[in-house]
Amino acid sequence: MSETNAEYQVRLDEMIKTGKLKVEYKDILLEIGELGSKACALGLISGLGWGEDANYIVLNEYEILDKDGIFLYFTLSEARDYLHNLIADS
Repeated sequence: MSETNAEYQVRLDEMIKTGKLKVEYKDILLEIGELGSKACALGLISGLGWGEDANYIVLNEYEILDKDGIFLYFTLSEARDYLHNLIADS
């Protein structure tokens, strides 16, 4: 993640205010962000990002690009658990 955790929190808060993000998604997205940064730094994944609908509203979907270039699709909680286990197993 190119932004700091504090900047990411501000961005998520702004998205909540504008109706682009559900309040209940914020904490799990912060966890995924931290885990994703660690996994990228360890070379375990190549990238990641949340799913959005046609109106750019964040969905309960997350995409992870693994180190082999394969996209993996998860719910937010599944993505968090996957990243946690990936890092723990490395």
